Amino acid sequence: MHTPRIGLGATLAFAAGLVFAGCASDGSDGGNAAGAAPQAAAVSIKTFAYGPNPLQVKAGTAVTWTNTDDIAHTVTSGTREAADGGFDLALQTKGTTVSRTFDKAGTHAYHCSIHPGMDAVVNVS
Repeated sequence: MHTPRIGLGATLAFAAGLVFAGCASDGSDGGNAAGAAPQAAAVSIKTFAYGPNPLQVKAGTAVTWTNTDDIAHTVTSGTREAADGGFDLALQTKGTTVSRTFDKAGTHAYHCSIHPGMDAVVNVS
């Protein structure tokens, strides 16, 4: 009867070794490893407003806008007075989503080309 306890003890010791080996660090921070999942952020369009506004993201982040209103909106780059032609995304119906990745650091203004007063900013660091 003594042999099974040794076998069980050896098995548990081996399993513990595997667990701790999996926890070992290679010295990297793991934050920017190749193949890491891209970052994402969400903006909701609700009652004729983008939220959050302003949105703070890191370069390389994909931003997804979701229209929760019962009316069409756009996500158009630049200001109403100076649209810059960078992007013009349409959200025709409630529940529609569109996405864009922001690769350059800076302040990126956008607006709804249909509704005056719908203006927002994505700050990319």
